[in-house]
Amino acid sequence: MHRYLFTLIVFCAVVLFSGCQSQVLQMLIEPQEFYNYAVTEGVTCTSPEMIDGDVNTRGYAQGRWIHLTLPTRKAIHRIAIRSTNIINAMIYQKLDGEGRWQAIQQIQNNESPVIETRVNGIVTNAIRIYISGTTDDEKRAGQYDPRRGAIVPQIKLGRAFVHELEVYGFVSKENKDASLKEVK
Repeated sequence: MHRYLFTLIVFCAVVLFSGCQSQVLQMLIEPQEFYNYAVTEGVTCTSPEMIDGDVNTRGYAQGRWIHLTLPTRKAIHRIAIRSTNIINAMIYQKLDGEGRWQAIQQIQNNESPVIETRVNGIVTNAIRIYISGTTDDEKRAGQYDPRRGAIVPQIKLGRAFVHELEVYGFVSKENKDASLKEVK
């Protein structure tokens, strides 16, 4: 048993240091970089200001929803929502088929102007975000509801906004050069 293990270790060392590395081995060793798909050509969003690459512009949700659609299916590993007033939200990915969505991440009690979340390499061409709470929502005194027999709290909903919505996937060096050409 030890002989086989020793042989495997020697073989791996020879492959690593011989200069004859296989393409698969190079892919394992090559560092991968994140690329923001939201700024590529053909992407649409509820508010174009959310995906213009400028953190100084502000886009508003449509009601309580934000929709982002990519021109093709992509593997997404990270989502960032920058300079926002969102406290509570649910992020969904579009599944194959008409009108099929799956919840992938819940945001609760966010106190930061930046929300960054990792998702486990979902493959989709669209995400949507339902915002259930913002810092601009105003709680008011409740009113008695005779049907429920209780006081129901009243909330005046504020406008949900995002300065920049970013959707990241991994890109190899070769694909990164091609993607950068698409953006220009």
